[in-house]
This record gives sequence, structure tokens and C-alpha cells, in this order.
Amino acid sequence: MTFPFRELPDDGSGWPRPALDLDVGCGAPVRVRCLVDSGAMNTLLPAWVADLAGIDCADAPTVTLGVGGSGVIARMVPTVLTVDGLSWEAEVGFCDPWRRSWGLLGQRSFFRYFTVTFRTADFALDLEPAT
Repeated sequence: MTFPFRELPDDGSGWPRPALDLDVGCGAPVRVRCLVDSGAMNTLLPAWVADLAGIDCADAPTVTLGVGGSGVIARMVPTVLTVDGLSWEAEVGFCDPWRRSWGLLGQRSFFRYFTVTFRTADFALDLEPAT
């Protein structure tokens, strides 16, 4: 599957990025745009996404992770994720505070499930399920 690069909400640069619209949760999933970030280890989303998707983070393990030169507190929860009809379950960090309206797709919970090709010259991202 090929996805065009897109602008990130609240970015303001006007430059398209490798970003996907991710459905989070089952039943009535919440859609959030996420930057496909090959340097990120974890998939990180704002805590409000878990609240809207009905994901219980109350007893989830809490970790402090480095993002963009500062630390964020994330509650790590196994979560169903879906992109363009392809679903998988992976551990997601729901962060509060989180300064952006978009999330990050990282190595442990995104890249290990797909073969990802960045075609920046074409402003496109190719995504194939891993075999």
C-alpha cells in the first residue's frame, strides 16, 4: 500500500511528512494522525486518545521516555491498532502531558509488523505487512 505524505496538525511548517491515520482501539476506535518515526522506539499517543477509545490505563505500568530532548510519562497498554484495514495488537504508550495533537509510530509497536519504505523524493510511504 502506498500513502502520500501529509501535513501534521499543529505543525505549521507546511511540509508534508510520512504520517498515517491510525485507528486506536476496538468497537468505536479513535482516529489520530501519527508520524511514522524510524527513530522512535515506542508508539506514543496523547492520553486523551485512550480516554475517547475507552482504553483503561489506570493499572498500566508507567515509564518515563525521552522524546524530542525531554522526558514524557507514558502508561504502556496493549492496544489494537488499525491502518487502512490492517489491524494488529501492540503495546502503546499513552502520554500525559503530550504537547501535540498527533502521535508517533515507533519500532516496537509499528515497524516490527510492517516493511516500511520512505520515498521522500515522491512524498510517499510504502507499507507492506511483515511476513
